[in-house]
Amino acid sequence: MLSQKRMKTLKVFHLIFIMMWTVGVLMMGLLYWRQSVNSLEFLYNQTTALFIDYVLVIPGAVLAIITGVMYGIKTKWGFFKYRWLTVKWIVGIAIVLIGTFGLHPLALEIINQASLTANESFSFPADYFGSKLSIVNYMALIQGAGLIFLIWVSVFKPWNKKGNK
Repeated sequence: MLSQKRMKTLKVFHLIFIMMWTVGVLMMGLLYWRQSVNSLEFLYNQTTALFIDYVLVIPGAVLAIITGVMYGIKTKWGFFKYRWLTVKWIVGIAIVLIGTFGLHPLALEIINQASLTANESFSFPADYFGSKLSIVNYMALIQGAGLIFLIWVSVFKPWNKKGNK
């Protein structure tokens, strides 16, 4: 078990990493949903979103999970002792999987295609990317909503301890 001071230090770092992850995802979502005037602006928005992913989202998510594991091992909270903790682990891992195997590869593909056509003139980007862009938009929305839900669960701890009614 951690001392009171170390527990508070762990909490500070965990909160910082959660903020990085959440704000990064929300910023990416805003860039994905933003209408671009032309193909160069679209490419700029997409590469900026990818930069945010590499600088805030990925490190924030990884470090939030690491500090979450430390909470589970080194404190009285455990991993699945409370229903709200179980929900946090399930939703948190689902958000990571959506980002890792869904949003990130699709965003890279869109950036690669956009960089090839950045100077061409046609109705851009919806006509060119169609459903790919919609999928990225909705994945970002799901991730953002999921992270806000996790913050809500962390603050309100809405379910009783397992086994208690």
